Amino acid sequence: MKAAYIAMGATGHVLASLPMIGEMVKKGVEVTYFAPEQYRGQVELMGAKHAPTPVVAAGESVEGGDDFIAGIPLVFLGEAAGVIDHIMPVLEADRPDVIIADSLALAGRLAASKLGLPLVNMYTSFANSEAFSICRFWPKYDDTHPARAKALEIARGLQERFGGPLLTLEQIFDYQGSGDYNVVTVNRGFHPAAETFPANFFFAGPQIAPRDGDGSWKAPDNGKPLLYTSLGSLFNNWPQFYTMLFEVVKDMDINVLCSIGKTIKAEDLGEIPANVQVMAFTPQLEVLSKTDYFITHAGIGSVMEALYYGVSFVAIPQMDEQEFTAGRMKELGLTSAVLSRATTTVESLRAALNELVSNPEYRNNARAMAEEIHNEGGCERAAQAVIDYMSTLK
Repeated sequence: MKAAYIAMGATGHVLASLPMIGEMVKKGVEVTYFAPEQYRGQVELMGAKHAPTPVVAAGESVEGGDDFIAGIPLVFLGEAAGVIDHIMPVLEADRPDVIIADSLALAGRLAASKLGLPLVNMYTSFANSEAFSICRFWPKYDDTHPARAKALEIARGLQERFGGPLLTLEQIFDYQGSGDYNVVTVNRGFHPAAETFPANFFFAGPQIAPRDGDGSWKAPDNGKPLLYTSLGSLFNNWPQFYTMLFEVVKDMDINVLCSIGKTIKAEDLGEIPANVQVMAFTPQLEVLSKTDYFITHAGIGSVMEALYYGVSFVAIPQMDEQEFTAGRMKELGLTSAVLSRATTTVESLRAALNELVSNPEYRNNARAMAEEIHNEGGCERAAQAVIDYMSTLK
């Protein structure tokens, strides 16, 4: 059996898909994995064949303001338009039995439509049913908004070339855009309305496998609990946060590890307390396996990875989807607080951390969620589910 995987070119999306792909390769499936060159090492580590695609920054030329939600369709349609012509010749020369695609990698849908191939959607965030779709919580914009008008123009051009439905916001994010088979990397217990999804949705939970960089970090061996902070690659340029955090944790009997990204430099953060370690980037899975408490931007990939290890949270969401995720975390008793970037203070951060550390309820709830996640089977069962689906196509 042969499969092609079309990635959405963002780190969290790629990393969430690779463990399943690695398991499929182990089970004898030949997989060609389409992603930007920077992911070649991770792809080849999983045993798949890497096929390079360009990096497309689709939203930079949006006019009419910088509203993120208004520009979302343009981001994904722009990426699809930028990569599809690199994908099609490879697929036509070496036709797979099935196309597997990140649900937001619209080039996968276009290729499946053009070639008449079955499509497996991989939801690396929340999935969509008739009862639930995250886009229904977003503000509404009409087609006269500059970003939406440009997205509609791209969608019409792609439909004319590749067929299939017009890729409107609803087609991209709502249940109409589901695949012939669907794998969801959010576990059932965390996903809203999971009971409403049809049988062709498989809830695999987070996908965990070794990554490049594992073994590059060693946890402190003083027996104290570890607080890990990461606000995500797009949102960690917030030096004031670290100033507030250092004030809170300097007298706490814990170890602290801060992942600060490439924009901020450690030397710009002033005096760093003795119990705090600062790194530009961390091997996140390795760190989370040793973590007790996590201050997170509530990106769904990071939340799922942390829950796999039974970690509890303080959430500081930075955008709409993260706010939804953080609300779900609060509802399930996994986070002591959901803070706003605009209003976070030393006092609110101290209160949130003290509640998290002193109240075992959050850790107990996270551990119960971890048990459910492990019972769902992760990447091995996800791979087998896709292979079982492929076997029905013969």
